[in-house]
Amino acid sequence: MSHLLFVYGTLKRGFANHAGYLGEAEFLDLAVTCEPFPLVLNGPRFSPVLVDAQGKGLKVRGELFRVDSPTLDELDRLERVNERDGYRRRRLAIADPHGQVRAAWSYLKPPSWVDDVRSEPMAMYDDNRYRARPDA
Repeated sequence: MSHLLFVYGTLKRGFANHAGYLGEAEFLDLAVTCEPFPLVLNGPRFSPVLVDAQGKGLKVRGELFRVDSPTLDELDRLERVNERDGYRRRRLAIADPHGQVRAAWSYLKPPSWVDDVRSEPMAMYDDNRYRARPDA
């Protein structure tokens, strides 16, 4: 079974987690959330976090992939889904550059779990701290 997945942080192409988790996935297009959400840097590692606070923040730009069920299971482990400080996977309405709206899985955290915010909400994550190294 295949699933649509919207990524906004270190799983995007060119970032540290992409090759290991989505390197074999089918890239479909750039995408943006249909509703605003806070995308912030959180914690001492300045990790990108999409906060599950629909209607606040900005429409977030990211990438849309098609993934299989084993890949989605592996991503759930990476994002620590079902662990107290992990992410929650939920469907979001996203739009591609042509205006086509689709429902895609994404990873978000409840607002109460994001307690060390290190940035203002942003529309796109583009922090060099987690860019993939060319020799990696």
